[in-house]
Order: sequence, then C-alpha cells, then structure tokens
Amino acid sequence: MKNIKELIRIHDKSQFEIKLGYLIDSKKRKTEYDINLYLFLPKNLGIDGYSYPKENFYRNLYSYVRLITPKDSLRNLNERLCKVLDKIDNEKSKIDSLFYFLNYEIKITICGFKSFLRDFVKLVSESNVTENEVEIFIKDVSDFRETVKKFNRFIPETNNIKIKELFQFMDEYSSFLVSVYLIRLFEILSKNQSGLCEKLSTALQSEVAYRKNNGLSYTTEDDLNNELLIYKYSVYKKYFYNILFLKLKKKSGDVEFRHFAYAIAAGISMIFATAAAFFAQMKYGNFTTSFFIALVISYMFKDRIKDFFRTIFDKSFLSKKVYDYKNRIYDLERFWLFGFYKERVRFLKNKELPDHIISKRLQNTHSSLSTWYLGENVLKYERKIKLYNDIIKRSFKDKIEGINDIIRFDIEDFTRKMDDPKSYLYFIENCSVKNIRATKTYHLNLVGEFKTPEKHFLFKVRLILTKKGIKRIEIPVDEKNVIVKKSS
Repeated sequence: MKNIKELIRIHDKSQFEIKLGYLIDSKKRKTEYDINLYLFLPKNLGIDGYSYPKENFYRNLYSYVRLITPKDSLRNLNERLCKVLDKIDNEKSKIDSLFYFLNYEIKITICGFKSFLRDFVKLVSESNVTENEVEIFIKDVSDFRETVKKFNRFIPETNNIKIKELFQFMDEYSSFLVSVYLIRLFEILSKNQSGLCEKLSTALQSEVAYRKNNGLSYTTEDDLNNELLIYKYSVYKKYFYNILFLKLKKKSGDVEFRHFAYAIAAGISMIFATAAAFFAQMKYGNFTTSFFIALVISYMFKDRIKDFFRTIFDKSFLSKKVYDYKNRIYDLERFWLFGFYKERVRFLKNKELPDHIISKRLQNTHSSLSTWYLGENVLKYERKIKLYNDIIKRSFKDKIEGINDIIRFDIEDFTRKMDDPKSYLYFIENCSVKNIRATKTYHLNLVGEFKTPEKHFLFKVRLILTKKGIKRIEIPVDEKNVIVKKSS
C-alpha cells in the first residue's frame, strides 16, 4: 500500500482522486481484495438516501484500471531500444510487418521512461541522491534521447503510416517528458546546486533547440501555440499508455438473485389475491356484483403488496448482499479476462458502522463540536476485486506487478446547499472597526479500508470543501501507514 499522500490527491476543484494498487501473487492462481470507502457527510449538506440516490453516486464516479508500469533502469531502457533498432536494421526489407512488435516495445519503453523520470525527481526532492547521481542521470537521459532520434531515419523506409506516427510521436513525446521533468529538477536544485542547474539548463536548451529545428512543438508566448502543445502532450500520454490500459465491461450485479427476490414478492401478493378471490366466490357466488367488487379490491391490494415486499427486500437484505454492478476487466488487444470487481453503494445507520471505522473517523477529533457529534450521514462504497494472476502473467513479456485502480469522484452535488464561501471577520484597531476576509468551509471525512486475506489497512483523510469546490486535503498528524496482519 502506497503512502497516503500518494494515495489520494486533488484532481481539480470539483474532483478528488484515489489511486489504489492491486499486486498479483505469482504463487496463487487468483488474488482478492476488498475496498470499503466511508464518506461522513455533515447533515446540513442535505445528502441522504432520498436526495442522493445511488444513480447520482455512480454518475459522479469515474474509474479506470491499468497495469502497473514495469520499472527498469534508464540504461536498461536505452539498451532495449537499441535492440529494437538492431532488429529493424536486420529486417529492414519487411519493416511494415513489424508493427505489433514495434508498437509493444516502444510504448512499454516510453511508459517505463516516464516512470523512471518521475521516480528520480521524487528521490531528488526527498534529498536521497548525490550530486554525482544527478550528473549521471542527465547523461543517461541524453543518451536515451539520442537513441530515440535514430528511429527517424527509418521513417522513409516504411509505407505503414502507423509505424511512421509511432516513431514521430516517440520522438516528440520523449522530448516533452525530458523538458517537463528537467524543469522540475531545476526548481528543486536551484536553491543550492548552481553547478547542476547550469548543466540542467544546457540540457533543456538543447531539447528546445531540437524541437525548434525539427518543426516540433515548444513553449512560446503565443497562447494558441501553447494550447496545442498541452493538447498534444495529453494525447501522447493516452497514446503510449493505452498499452497498459484495460477494458471494463459493466453490467448489473447479481441480477438473478434480485429477480428471484422480486418473484417471491410477486408470489406473496398472488397468494393474497387468490385467497381473496376464493373467499369472495364462496361467500357471494359467481357473477355477482359483490364478487366483482371483491376481485377489484383484491387486485388493488395485490399490486401494493408486491411493491411493499419488494421495498422490504431491498432495504432488509438486497442492499446488503446484492452488488449494484459487476465489472469484467479485459486486456484491450486480445480481450483476455484478467478479473472482475463488484461494487455497491448505500447509506448506513450509525449502528451499522463497525467499531474500528468509528474509531478511525474520530482519530484526532477532540471536540464535541465535530460534525460527528452534531450529526453525519454515512455513505459506504464497496468494491470486491478478484484478479486471475496466471492469465495476467502470460499476457505480457514484461513482469507485471499488478493493476492500478484510479477512482475519481465529483463532489459538486455535495456543494449545492453550501453557503457562500465569502465571509468577513471584524476587529478593532486604532479605535476603528476593520474587517478581514475569511472562508466558510465544510469538512468531509473519508475513512478507507483495504483488505486482503492476509492484511488489513485503514486510512483517514479530511476534505476541506467550500461552495466553489475542494480547498485542500488534510491528513491527521499522527496518521500512520500501518498494515496489520490478521490472526490466522
């Protein structure tokens, strides 16, 4: 389980994002995970089972799954590209038939390149690398880019437009990535590493000059140009990462069980209607006005009794046992079934909350002014995941550690009844009344539970919201990323 700061983040002013990782166990045929998310909503937001049906929740929820990027050193990634170049050299006459090989090798390598750049910059920000390691990094990045540029000489050799685009896109996107992460590195080191900053600046200027000279996009003061650059960067990211993205096929969950329960409700209502008809026939006889009226009344009650028992079944056990949807996870190219997850959402009464969830919710809550004591509605979202390890392992040449599950949630429905965030506080200074602007906020607490047969992990975060959206995310000061092993 990753660090909580990496687990949840603000995507934009109205959406937060949770990124979960499901590792596959090579010793087992399948791996299972249970995810429970508890949203504690202050009652003054007006969000409950009547005003916020589950259809609204799923409309606000967006999720996608992809394979965890295989990690490797930059030198190994460079060697991998060199081997691809050698293969093209050896089979130049039939380069058009190499598309699927090239598509996989290049895309998976570029994904690994981006992952390496991101991880290295993170290490530098945590002061876990030396000056010499940064210099080696700059050289290795330069070597990688030189290898990428060599693919351009094969563009005239092929008539396959997809191969031409693959080489062109690799060149421009890898250059974009170098610029993005070298600038981040420059920002981190600019305070006390002037020598390194000069080398970073030289490398950056070299990339910009290359893009200028080869008709590729680069940053200018022209807004339309920069708009295109950002658009291309976003499209390139999707283009290369589609090798790792998986397809979700969604359908209603446990449909058969739900229909069986509704059939029982219909049977109960039919028993009443039939019994009423027999009784009326015995008392009033056939073809009488009284018998006709009794049949009409029995039919009216039959319809209501069926709906009554359907509602009872929904509230009593269907909502607790039956999942709303079942999503199958497929490989995009071969359509192999990698696994599935079931999901459901419902509001809970306080007495239905497990003690360890309440304890986590109250962590770092020392005042009876907390909205927990004033009243909160609790929304529980559940996911049950099952992965077929052997199928995933057989599907790729690279070692796949597992699957990333990205859940994005829109909170705009929660902000509708909030007060205007603008507020003012008044105080006296030098015998005059002055005011200062303040912000009215609302606190939405989220407790997450991550379970496997061997491990149990809890985390808590607090979303600070205003009428305009998410202001920040707070993690309790003593929150620890603790994994507790279950007793056997």
